[in-house]
Amino acid sequence: MAEILVAEDIAGFLGDATPSLGTVGTDIFRGPVRPFTKSGATTLIPRNCIFVIENTGGDAPIPVAGAGYQEIRTVSLQIIVRNTSSASTKAQEVYNVLADMTTADITQPGYIVFEMAQSNPLFLPGLDNNVDAYWSINMDAMYDQIDVAFVAVYGTAVYGTGVY
Repeated sequence: MAEILVAEDIAGFLGDATPSLGTVGTDIFRGPVRPFTKSGATTLIPRNCIFVIENTGGDAPIPVAGAGYQEIRTVSLQIIVRNTSSASTKAQEVYNVLADMTTADITQPGYIVFEMAQSNPLFLPGLDNNVDAYWSINMDAMYDQIDVAFVAVYGTAVYGTGVY
């Protein structure tokens, strides 16, 4: 069974996007929002950055009968864009890249569909003392828990002998 690391895959996709949205480990991070750190700290977290947070909910797994046992899972993600500007430009750019993403854009097999949870980034006021702007982008990633060899673009995937 393949281990699907959704936050890692999405962070990598954002880092590889054109135009560049950032670099994983420099200004794109997996996990919860972390405070800005000044130079000299062990890990420098800039004020302008993106956090990809996995497992913020999602539907219960769906068991599917077929040639082999399969389980369809939905993982909810929250992408937080922190910016020193109150303009939504960067958050909208991140949203647009994610909204256009298909399963073919991720090298890890098993993804079925990516679905945005809202039609624009949500502004989150007053989250820190630096008066930075925070934007939330919420999405769901649906995937098959078994290790599959082929996933086609949105909505059609082949698993063993079954077609869904």
